[in-house]
Amino acid sequence: MKQVRILAVALLAPFLLPVSAAAADTRKTWEYAPLSWVRRKPAERDAPPNGQPLRVDPAALVRVLGQVTVRVRSADEPLFAQEEAATLGKAVAEALALAEPGEDLEIISTCRRKQTFFDVPVGVTARVFAQDGKLNLIVREARLDWVYGYHTNYQMPAFTYGSRATAGSEVLHAPGAEARRPDWLVLPLEPAAPVPAAEPAPTAKPAVPANVEERLLGLKRFREQNLITEEEYRQKKQDLLKEY
Repeated sequence: MKQVRILAVALLAPFLLPVSAAAADTRKTWEYAPLSWVRRKPAERDAPPNGQPLRVDPAALVRVLGQVTVRVRSADEPLFAQEEAATLGKAVAEALALAEPGEDLEIISTCRRKQTFFDVPVGVTARVFAQDGKLNLIVREARLDWVYGYHTNYQMPAFTYGSRATAGSEVLHAPGAEARRPDWLVLPLEPAAPVPAAEPAPTAKPAVPANVEERLLGLKRFREQNLITEEEYRQKKQDLLKEY
């Protein structure tokens, strides 16, 4: 009888599920379009720590990237197509929010920039990192013709993404940006708007939790079957009501 009573009390104990914290976001790659991605990579050797993680307004980042132009055959044209900048900006915003001080973002963004059927997809390769709340953009290739070769032999080329130490040949421009070098712009960023605090919900007397009601009924059944004494029944009942 003693063992039965122990089992009965154990069955009445609350069934607790472990509450685990939300898993941290550990993404390293954002494939935001075909043959296009943003990747968190270790920063270049001897580079100073970056100002990351950094939360920025994705819409503002889309606007900033959409304003960058590059010199192509003696004429300036947008570095990124409009739709390309929209998807790229959102991916970069998410990556900056997770990137660590010792990481850069490497970008390959590929699309038909003239939006015509016969236009050949070409890529932009760039390195991105945040410093002092601003976006550093170093472009290595603005119109990299690599897609045909990839579809021919299915081998990715060895991309280069721009370097702090070695200047590339591209010439960039953007309104309000600092030109560190022709291929390196420092772009102003707008911080992400703070998340407003939720207003406290009005307090109301909660309903009897289902698990408490079930345990009370179970306790009554144990008493009716003489698995516990009347004294034990009253004590356990009082304990349950105190929990409620």
